[in-house]
Amino acid sequence: MSAIPEILETSFNDLSINDFIVRVRFIADKQEVHSAFKDCPEYVSRADKLRQMADNLAVLRDRSAGGDRQMREEKIAAWDATKLALSMNASHLVMLSLHRNDSSILLNAGFDQKHKGHSIKTTTNLLEAPPEASPKHGSVSGTVVIVVKRAKNTASYELQMTDHDPGDEASWGSLGIYSRARTELKNLEPAKRLYFRVRYHDAGRTSQWSATASIIVL
Repeated sequence: MSAIPEILETSFNDLSINDFIVRVRFIADKQEVHSAFKDCPEYVSRADKLRQMADNLAVLRDRSAGGDRQMREEKIAAWDATKLALSMNASHLVMLSLHRNDSSILLNAGFDQKHKGHSIKTTTNLLEAPPEASPKHGSVSGTVVIVVKRAKNTASYELQMTDHDPGDEASWGSLGIYSRARTELKNLEPAKRLYFRVRYHDAGRTSQWSATASIIVL
């Protein structure tokens, strides 16, 4: 009796946790509109469940950054559980494809296909989802540190700021393009609320803007 062939790539061990979280959200977006996930068995994790797992993993990533052993163990457990959920979703696709003799089911579901014993790897598409900006108070009055979470540590992003209505596009001003995770802004006016947003710059193209983040300068 033949085993179910391993057609889809379900090993994500080569991804950093940031890359993995981006990949999970990308797969969730693809599966939300994929016909194979409209009516599926209960062991399949639907798009909303995958997003919850990605969000939870992001929280545990941040909480474990300080070296807390328990948080690190919880992060690893959540990471493994999310990998298992993706593997089960991929198995569902393969079984449905074999059952219907329809290889098109494997397409546009967020997974790479394996070919001749090796997988075709794709790089993270920075234009699929924007980075995340988190403003924090600096060590002295009038300073703010912008912490940017990116899909790739080498990714470049544009940082914009406004102290007016963030819904007014004309009010935004660019602070430059950066490739570091933390950017400190100095000599800001205390007690003023500032708004920030970021977007990727990649090969002459840009991603969508991130969600707007704000902070009141101390």
